Amino acid sequence: MMDFRSPVTLRGQRVRLVPLSSEQIPALVEAGRDPEIWQWMPYGYRGTPEQMQDLVWMLLGRQAEGIDLAFTTLLEPEGRPIGMTRYLGIDRPNRNVEVGGTWLDPHYWRSPINTESKLLMLGHAFDDEGCERVQIKTDTRNTRSQAAIERLGAVREGVLRQHMVRADGSYRDSVVYSILRSEWPEVRVRLTRLLERPWQGPKAP
Repeated sequence: MMDFRSPVTLRGQRVRLVPLSSEQIPALVEAGRDPEIWQWMPYGYRGTPEQMQDLVWMLLGRQAEGIDLAFTTLLEPEGRPIGMTRYLGIDRPNRNVEVGGTWLDPHYWRSPINTESKLLMLGHAFDDEGCERVQIKTDTRNTRSQAAIERLGAVREGVLRQHMVRADGSYRDSVVYSILRSEWPEVRVRLTRLLERPWQGPKAP
């Protein structure tokens, strides 16, 4: 049966995903100050020390319950925190999991960082944990995220109407995508080829 309980470190060339911990809060606050990061997150802005602490503690609590498995995204080779991501919706009997809760310092948007992070997480899910299906979802209004998910090669399944309550109290419709085990080899090749493209580094502040 799938585990997704034991914290693991996933290593790539440009990024390393390490277990989320409270010691990372100050660096995560620096990475997460831009309000645009949190525009589509259901829990709203988390760019202050207190808000980031609440978020980290909430995720660590969910991890202790076996609901989530959370990571801090480190930029290599310096090992500087630039965001977060996690496994959630862990359905062990049906061998399903969701990859989500992902945010990055905007300097690394439209960069290889998210691509490599997804390659690492999908690889761990399919190759190490034996998943049959990995789900990704986002707000219907978040067209940037939808484009990024579609670049991964995920299949759009449909829309969950009034699926979640946003931070402002309005209802969010969520677009659902998935990748199946049978599709993973092709997706892995696609992501690997994307990572072969040259990158000039992060956007200037």
